Amino acid sequence: MRKRPGAGLTILVLCAALLAGCTVPADSSEPRRSTSMAEADIAKTPGVTARIGRAYDGLTPYLSVNVEVTEAFTGDEATLLDHVLAQVWSQDEDAPEKYVTLGVSGPGRTAETTSAALASLGVGSMKYAGSAVSLIGADLVARYGEWPGSVPTVDQELVPGPRAPGT
Repeated sequence: MRKRPGAGLTILVLCAALLAGCTVPADSSEPRRSTSMAEADIAKTPGVTARIGRAYDGLTPYLSVNVEVTEAFTGDEATLLDHVLAQVWSQDEDAPEKYVTLGVSGPGRTAETTSAALASLGVGSMKYAGSAVSLIGADLVARYGEWPGSVPTVDQELVPGPRAPGT
């Protein structure tokens, strides 16, 4: 049997072309709303800062949200958490993947107070670690829609203005 010159090269090029069709190029697009944009909107509320980012439990990716509340925040905790989660849900830089954890720290803040505030919003949670809770993904979708959601506006209840004398 006689070998044809170039037959091997033709087969190699053909195989490479077939394999190239099986790969999915990485999404190199920029997020329409970054985590830093959501964090900046959360920080407009006096006494509140947040960090949003990807974390891993072993090999399982999840979205970690850490909120720090100082005494300068005088609003309702459930209203605050609703706003924070709406902001988190509106960013498209880090996907929620398998689950979302929420840690709220500050005077009087515990996993129990966080869970109670979330329950009033219809968002179920379970203790995760320390003062953090793990949120029920289906409840987040039910409340904020498919991820990523629309960008919320700052609720006036979250940004208290100067108080009138005697109030």
